[in-house]
Amino acid sequence: MTEGLNLPESVRQSLAAAVVERGVQARTVSTQGRDSMRPPQGHVVVAASRREIEAIRGPARIARQLEFYKTFYGPVVRLAFSVYPESGGEPLTGGTLLNISQASGDAALSGLGRQKSLYVHFYSTDDEGTDLVYDFSKELNNAPDQRSEAKKILKMARDAYAETPEERRGFRSAVGLAEKNFGPPILEPEHED
Repeated sequence: MTEGLNLPESVRQSLAAAVVERGVQARTVSTQGRDSMRPPQGHVVVAASRREIEAIRGPARIARQLEFYKTFYGPVVRLAFSVYPESGGEPLTGGTLLNISQASGDAALSGLGRQKSLYVHFYSTDDEGTDLVYDFSKELNNAPDQRSEAKKILKMARDAYAETPEERRGFRSAVGLAEKNFGPPILEPEHED
């Protein structure tokens, strides 16, 4: 992949502003051709400062893990990652939340349970910090054990959502309870070129 995803201008600008304000950002998106009968393909978009993206360019080891949190307000699923440049230096660490109560979050998690590859697209902020510029993409192997884990977490998240009384459901409140447990992935990194 040499072009990245065709992100809408409003999404690029929103992510760029979030990078300037809060640091590394990540989002999961699902894509599908207009006339395709295939299921959507899940992708991860990572946005960071130009310096952070340049530091991980080239061969890198990538650790990622899916995390499931059951809270009083409903489930939270997080895809956490760290990119370790082989040249040394600081890893790029971040995560993205999947809200299974929304079709996009459910589809992204379903895709992780089905697809054999996961594309991660890296974008950096422009010089003004108001838009994103595509830098590069990496294709990660989504091994059978990772697909199996994603299916298991999807089922747990759907069950936890169904068990949470409707009047109590609130994704922001659930994230507020879960986020104290968020951290970088602790799995062994995969080698990527």
